[in-house]
Amino acid sequence: MSVRCVHESGASSQDAGADQGGIAMPVDPSLPRKVLVVHGVQSSDTNLNQDILLNELIKARIDNIPLSYACELYRYENLNVNALQKYEKLLGLLVAGPVGEAVGGAVLEMIGDVVISLENGATADKIREGLHQKVLEIFAAGNPCYIVAHSLGTIYTFDVLNALIGDGGYFDRGSRKTWPVQGLLTIGSPIGLDMFKVRGRDAIKNFGAGDKWFRWLNIWDPNDPVVSGNIFGQHLSAYKIAEKFLSGNPNQGWVIRDIATDTGKSWLMSHTAYWHSPIVGDKLVDMLTS
Repeated sequence: MSVRCVHESGASSQDAGADQGGIAMPVDPSLPRKVLVVHGVQSSDTNLNQDILLNELIKARIDNIPLSYACELYRYENLNVNALQKYEKLLGLLVAGPVGEAVGGAVLEMIGDVVISLENGATADKIREGLHQKVLEIFAAGNPCYIVAHSLGTIYTFDVLNALIGDGGYFDRGSRKTWPVQGLLTIGSPIGLDMFKVRGRDAIKNFGAGDKWFRWLNIWDPNDPVVSGNIFGQHLSAYKIAEKFLSGNPNQGWVIRDIATDTGKSWLMSHTAYWHSPIVGDKLVDMLTS
């Protein structure tokens, strides 16, 4: 067993994912798997340890399994912090007032991250660009890449994955060696909410003809107010969140499953409890070894 955790941040200007001739490098299944962790909303840039927590879940489940892997964290909160400076005065007033006392200053700061995503401006573009480059950097090295995305990070991941599938140069359904991402696990995702239905998020890209299937598992806690939309004043009535993308055309090359779980926590605490959830570890190890 080989294990490594690496913290990564920002965007690379290098055109990763291609050799000097511009031809995409194939994935080598004999190389260590890369688990790319995409964090969600944060109250600061100093408490990002989701890759370490995920690594603990994996290690606890592979004592007798010969699995070589490394966890990497795609860090983008620094971009959000810079962008939120224009809201700093407003947030300061809210935190100091009755609203801050009611919901907590950290919650207001995290909602600011959501505002950036919904604005869909330059900062959101930078976050997507950085994730896109990181995925192609791993692809260029030949490592099979699996993404675990949480909360708002699932929105950016969905955008990037859809863009790569639609690019045409990757994801040949006849060969997994052309896939920059081998599988996706999302946790605490708000992607089922109407407020995030922009930039073509109402549909998944079709992989085209072939016999290979891309696996997307979406794990969520019904008590999670980010998933249900309660924290945003919305309410998700249907239990199918990710599976809804298959409606109308199930043969698009995707295998999508929604998995409801009880993290044992209530309201917002349930939203951060996935990193300690046994089912997350079980499903991820199954994906890495299948």
